[in-house]
Amino acid sequence: MEVEQTQKKSFKDFLKKNSRTISILVLVLIIIASIILWFDYSQKKSRIKTSEEFIKAKLLLENDKDNQAKKALENIILQKDKIYSPLSLFLIIDKNLESNNEIILNHFNTVLEIKLEEEELNLLKLKKGIFISESAEEKTLLDLLNPVINSDSVWKNQSINLVGDYYFSKKEYSKAKQYYRRLLSNNDNAIDNNDIKRKLNIIENE
Repeated sequence: MEVEQTQKKSFKDFLKKNSRTISILVLVLIIIASIILWFDYSQKKSRIKTSEEFIKAKLLLENDKDNQAKKALENIILQKDKIYSPLSLFLIIDKNLESNNEIILNHFNTVLEIKLEEEELNLLKLKKGIFISESAEEKTLLDLLNPVINSDSVWKNQSINLVGDYYFSKKEYSKAKQYYRRLLSNNDNAIDNNDIKRKLNIIENE
């Protein structure tokens, strides 16, 4: 009992001696918690506003107001929203709203700056690879897609296929063959193996 009373007294003494420090610490924790709650609320509010802007852009497209829709979608891209910025970019490409490839590449680079989930980032790299594949230098395409190809990504085989097609289109058949054979060995049902074999036959007959 005496030990317990001594411990209680020691604790009370500690509180008295450090009351100012404890008060400041509690205040700091309250401020931090308030900032976190405010930031979370602000993020959710911003996401709702961005989603509304995206819906309006789609409605503009449905009403054949392509220029207004493009401006709205470009504004969403600049907001660097994890969900709606990539979707806005894909919509611009799918609907052929922008004919200037340099502008589209700038949009890709903007979206790639966003801290996306790994697979979302891999998909974005693949789509950029598809977009630039006709005119890209070999190193540019490989630098973009090798991180996907050398991972366990769900977009790995599509990236291998794209690089194989890139070399095939340039008649660099020995390089294309390496990627096509790697693709067949992966046995992915999402890939048209018959088409890959057809291309390999063409290569063998060259």
